[in-house]
Amino acid sequence: MDKEVKLVVLIEVQAGKAEQQVRLFNRLKPLVIAEDGCFEYELHRVSDNENQLVLTERWASEAAWHAHHETPHMKEASKLTPSFRAGPTKVLRLDVV
Repeated sequence: MDKEVKLVVLIEVQAGKAEQQVRLFNRLKPLVIAEDGCFEYELHRVSDNENQLVLTERWASEAAWHAHHETPHMKEASKLTPSFRAGPTKVLRLDVV
């Protein structure tokens, strides 16, 4: 049986551009949730920093997570994010202890 993949993705946006990230997420969420193996895809604001957001993801398997990155909607989103992100995201993969 494949091991579930749990991720926390730290996102920093350019000053004043958080809403662009939120709008993109809201367009992507229904498409991502419909993907095979997606259990969770939620965006959160960091309470004390308007330029930081956190994305939490849960996938049924490594294969499902990797397939997610190959979808047309994610490839298109990757082209848009440099216009409002302050840099690359930091992906933290979680393991149960």
